[in-house]
Amino acid sequence: MRTIVAAVAVLGVALLACKSETTGTVTVNGAPFEVKQCRSGQANTGATFSGISLFDDKGNQIRFAGKPEGGFRLFHFAPGQPLGTLVGEDCGTLVINQTNTQINGVYNVEGSVSANCTGSGFTIIAALNYAACH
Repeated sequence: MRTIVAAVAVLGVALLACKSETTGTVTVNGAPFEVKQCRSGQANTGATFSGISLFDDKGNQIRFAGKPEGGFRLFHFAPGQPLGTLVGEDCGTLVINQTNTQINGVYNVEGSVSANCTGSGFTIIAALNYAACH
């Protein structure tokens, strides 16, 4: 029994230690977008990408996808939608740094994004630092 309790405690500490962190602000059409989770593009199901996805508690997603030649594309995903809406391209800066740590084969990323993008009925403004996104 003690072994099970110890294993659960270690797992709980590990999960808390790997929680993504964000500081700063993001707005969608002037309303605050409360980031509840940040994920690396490497963790994306289907097709991985260099970048990050930000999620709120309602299932909305904002994706900053880095382009191979530099810059990024910004997408908005409504809850439950597999395809996003392109909001803008190269309308700010995206810094992505891969760390040496990984969880389930996905490297954590950290960096920052500064964006002011308008398109397809959305205006998304971000001034955000992120860490431990996996």
